Amino acid sequence: MAQPKGRRDADHRPRDLDTTLIEASTVVATLVVAADGRIVDANPRMRRLLGLGDPRTSAVQRKLADFLVDGSVWLAWRDATGESRSVDVELRTLDGIDRAFRGDLVAVGEGAARRIVAVLVDADDRKALRAAAHHGARMEALGSLTAGIAHDFNNLLTVLVGNLYLIGEELRERPEVFEKLKAARDAGKRGADLIKQLLTFARREELEVGTVDPAKVIATLQPLLRRALGARITLETTLQEHVGTVRASVAQLESVIVNLAVNARDAIEGKGRVSIELESIDLQDHEAPLRGLVRGGRYVVVRMRDTGSGIPAHQLGRVFEPFFSTKRDRGGTGLGLSMVRWFAEQSQGSATIESVVERGTTVTLLLPRLVEPAIETSERTMPLSTLPTGDERVVVLALDEALRATITQTLDVLGYRVRIASGVEDLFAAVAEEPTALLLVDGLGRGDADVLIRARAVAPGLRIVATTDPGRGAERIPVVGVAALAKPFTLADLAATLRRTLDAGSPATS
Repeated sequence: MAQPKGRRDADHRPRDLDTTLIEASTVVATLVVAADGRIVDANPRMRRLLGLGDPRTSAVQRKLADFLVDGSVWLAWRDATGESRSVDVELRTLDGIDRAFRGDLVAVGEGAARRIVAVLVDADDRKALRAAAHHGARMEALGSLTAGIAHDFNNLLTVLVGNLYLIGEELRERPEVFEKLKAARDAGKRGADLIKQLLTFARREELEVGTVDPAKVIATLQPLLRRALGARITLETTLQEHVGTVRASVAQLESVIVNLAVNARDAIEGKGRVSIELESIDLQDHEAPLRGLVRGGRYVVVRMRDTGSGIPAHQLGRVFEPFFSTKRDRGGTGLGLSMVRWFAEQSQGSATIESVVERGTTVTLLLPRLVEPAIETSERTMPLSTLPTGDERVVVLALDEALRATITQTLDVLGYRVRIASGVEDLFAAVAEEPTALLLVDGLGRGDADVLIRARAVAPGLRIVATTDPGRGAERIPVVGVAALAKPFTLADLAATLRRTLDAGSPATS
């Protein structure tokens, strides 16, 4: 016979919509406790957490006190009234973990039928949600901060790198000085790469990757690493031959290795040892999850060991979290290891860590092994005589005085006739006063689109090159046919971009 008010359970209680939702909930946990402390009802979520059978049908009913971390809490539950009030409670769950709950408590009924009803949510889940929101806000702030300084920082690097190239042209015949200048130039480029990858990390964007030989990267970094570690720490390397290549960014891989080396240095008091190992391994599918991987296959292993102070077990599980640091008193940002793991995962690999207090730490990267040869990414300082030059008239609009001077000097070296525009109106006058082949502008924004359109209206056929900051490529330029030149640029970058733009077809069709 059909029930008049919907299906009823064994205790003849109506199964209305509210009850159904609570029974099915994976968030809300409910308890119904008798006056003597026996648990007489619980929804499936609470039963799973506490390892209970259904109290309504079980022959043995457990008491709430069996699960309370603090037994004195029962006194407050026992004295509950018919008026709902907030409650906090810690329960020891089936897996032995103490979990905090928060919710509402109310007493219903009287005498032997009196029941204390608690509707609870996992406070740890709420903490996790708050932590996730806080983390997202911090990452957004990091991205905004990095983007804010990227423009000015890259102007400085462009001036630095540009002048080093100009000086290098004068000292090319003095190899001992030229090599020092080249090292300084490469350091400037590495600084730009670091800003770019920090922007990519903060925005959680995809890495720009290529095919990289990790053995070559590590070998190239050894002089820098030895200087960074200092005389008190011995650097050892064990690099297996022919390990293969990996899909990665050279700048990111360099940054990861330097980051791990500096972490190792900071963990070593007095004398110690840092070792870098490189090898290739074959993993079966069943072994992959143990290494933090989805599937087996051939992998390149980059492993860094140190003899430092180690990391306590209770902190080890958090070291890859953004903004968590074990060395706050020494200026740690908490971003280093999180960027290491992010790099590994972006490369379809994994990063794991092992540590024993007072014995040291080992960080292991596993990156999928490729068979393709590495693509040469290192730059050579090309002699001026080998670079494309020109004699066309170029108008330059750059508000930063030092950057403007560097661009002008570089264009002079390349043979171009340069006219500096002091502002927008002067720009229009400059392109109108005599035939102009190309306009070079720095700091192009979306609001500048009309400026470039008007410049082309004054001088039809005008080619335009706009400098951009890292991560802001040609797709960010609001005018069709404008070439992008990423800062900091080298003499070779500028020469090639100008010549390629000048030799291209009409701007309207480029």
